[in-house]
Amino acid sequence: MKRGFTLSEVLITLGIVGVVAVLTVPSVMKNYRNRLYVSQLQKVYSQISEATVAIMRDENVDNFFETSAILEQVYGVDPNTNKGVGGFMKFMSNYFKVNKYNCLNSSPPCVLVEGETTEVYRSISGNNLGAFTVDDESYCVQTVNGASICGVGLGSPQGGLMWFFVDVNGISGPNIAGRDLFLMSVQSDGSVVDGFVASGDPSTPASECNSGTSIDTAAAGCLNAIIDAGWKMEY
Repeated sequence: MKRGFTLSEVLITLGIVGVVAVLTVPSVMKNYRNRLYVSQLQKVYSQISEATVAIMRDENVDNFFETSAILEQVYGVDPNTNKGVGGFMKFMSNYFKVNKYNCLNSSPPCVLVEGETTEVYRSISGNNLGAFTVDDESYCVQTVNGASICGVGLGSPQGGLMWFFVDVNGISGPNIAGRDLFLMSVQSDGSVVDGFVASGDPSTPASECNSGTSIDTAAAGCLNAIIDAGWKMEY
């Protein structure tokens, strides 16, 4: 005669399963989210890299800072389309797959903005990093994949500087530097590197990730940390 489980045995088993779930599910969810952020980051990194190569090819130059993205120092936005009409703004409008233009100044914005959103960016350790401010030197777009890219371009072929703040999932959480917010710069050869750096300067080392107290310094180094780990978020 087969003997079934008693009620107490079933309850004990359920209790054990519950304890195991409480201990393991948060870790599993964290790992899943981190993989998702890295996947989105990798897409944006590729998009920026492809865009810089494309404009250099289209304009037949070997130096990114000889492209119109830098030399055409014309700021401004078409009021009918919100597309940039010159310089790096035009570059971002034309060389990225965008579904929302000039979204730093839109309502709602595509990044956290002082006076427009109540949330702020934070570091991995929980420090308040503040939010972006609206100005005439920054231009943001939101890609068809939902990532927000805010860029600034300055300088000349001899001393160019172009950098991007990248929020891989827009204003959705967690809004943490090094999790979904990163910083990248373009070099003269069109390559994309980690951090706020001028052409020819070394990228921010991975060891600097989460060491700063502002949006840019806290995010710098985290892209390199992920690349060094084989496109994994291990910090």
